[in-house]
Amino acid sequence: MFSSRPRHWLTAVGAALALLATAACSGSGSGGQSGAGADVAKKDRYGGTLNIGLSADPGGVDAAVVNQVWRTVARALADSLVFYNPETKKVEPWLATSWTVSKDARTYAFELRDDVTFHDGTKLTAKVVKANLESLNRPGIHSSAKTIVQGISKITTPSEHKITVEFAEPNAAFLTSLSRAYVGIVSQKTAELPVEKRQKWLDGSGPFYLEEYTPNQRIVLKKRKDYDWAPKYFEHQGSAYLDEVVYKIIPEDSVRNGAVIGDDELQFIYWVNAKYVTQLKSAGLTISKTLNPATGLELPLNTSSRFLKDVRVRQALQIGVDREQFVKIASGGVDQPATGPLSKDNPYYSDQSKLLKYDAKKAKSLLEQAGWTRTGSDGIRRNADGERLSLRAPRDDASLQVLQDQWKKLGIELVLDPPLAAEANEALLSGKYDVAYWYASSPDPDVLRANYGTTDGSDRSFVADDDKTGKELDKLLQEQNQTIDKDERQALVDQASRILVDQAYEVPVSNDVDIWAHSPRLHDITPVGLDQYLINAWLAKK
Repeated sequence: MFSSRPRHWLTAVGAALALLATAACSGSGSGGQSGAGADVAKKDRYGGTLNIGLSADPGGVDAAVVNQVWRTVARALADSLVFYNPETKKVEPWLATSWTVSKDARTYAFELRDDVTFHDGTKLTAKVVKANLESLNRPGIHSSAKTIVQGISKITTPSEHKITVEFAEPNAAFLTSLSRAYVGIVSQKTAELPVEKRQKWLDGSGPFYLEEYTPNQRIVLKKRKDYDWAPKYFEHQGSAYLDEVVYKIIPEDSVRNGAVIGDDELQFIYWVNAKYVTQLKSAGLTISKTLNPATGLELPLNTSSRFLKDVRVRQALQIGVDREQFVKIASGGVDQPATGPLSKDNPYYSDQSKLLKYDAKKAKSLLEQAGWTRTGSDGIRRNADGERLSLRAPRDDASLQVLQDQWKKLGIELVLDPPLAAEANEALLSGKYDVAYWYASSPDPDVLRANYGTTDGSDRSFVADDDKTGKELDKLLQEQNQTIDKDERQALVDQASRILVDQAYEVPVSNDVDIWAHSPRLHDITPVGLDQYLINAWLAKK
């Protein structure tokens, strides 16, 4: 999946520097009850409509089909087999009460709850789960969802509530991957729908059901009164407190902000632009920040590019990024400078900060060593053949403009040349660009294999067959997904992370932090990773 975070970056680089003094905000939520509302008895929390502002229509309601809706609507409609606890960073029961994993990470056996129903009244069974997993491998399904189920060799249902999934090759990431909304379990009828219809309708077992979806206007969810199978993490069983949730599409930041400040039209917005945080906080809104547990902004470098075959040029790009300055300008200091290929919130985070230290002098020296010794009147370096050191990137926004400015100081031109939206994936995957971009959100290190693996992965760096270091990297990336021993897996991830950074197959730039803002009347809206969970959310009476 190539997917950019839909949050609005600061658009004026110069003006952004004025935001460096942005006030610190409150931390992210948890499964417990908020202090401000803890005195309100649970019986008094029921009722009300939560209105949530979205900056754009998600393009559908099924996370298996479209991007980004997994953070919001889809998470409220469909439950997962397992739950990823963001505090313990462990997988816990949800629709599956227990499971076993073979030592070779090839066989997963699940025991399902026997009391779960979908909104259409049908029951959760092993056969329904089997139909779900099989449906995700169809053409047109979101590539992230498809990646999770690829490699399955056999699915058996020995009883009504037991299911066994076998892989041809070890897949240590499978259990964590099942916690993602991409593989939220839907009814048999929904699983069998054509892909295009799944974007418009979803019948899951979540605490809410879909009442209405009017594209570019609103999405309405209603509470399921019979819901009683939330993960224990939320410390709340039974139906959700809220009666109704309405997502309203309001593209303009100023209009959306005004609506939540007044509380009458909206009580919650997210993907808040950093430049509005002070204003929203001053207006009495509660601000929370959530660190992406996967990566953030990372740039795969195309090693088949005639300029980037030379590792010295790639390394110059790597240490030519001033990440501290980048996050201050691009996100007002909200995001975090990358210190490795994985976020610090990933359970297999690997600190490679020493290799990412900004060093413009060394970067220029590396370029000189690579033959880029002359500089033209335009400030761009040239080699002995008179070629300009000019690279193409498939995106044009404030974040890439910051990098464009930083690399120009080294004598490198970065041309921002985004493809048409309809051609984006094909253009990016074809290797037409020297510098690409990537964004992942799964709290598992296997996102590195998915992106940079060559034997089994997307090979975003276009590693050549004679690249011995690239082959060593691929071996490590494959092996980390073949062991369930945490220490052994961590050691493999550490080695792979070091190679990724040292050889500059990718440039980790920043780890993004999602900003949420909501009315003080809204309590216990809970982020789990970047996902938005509503089972605990409740509105205090006016």
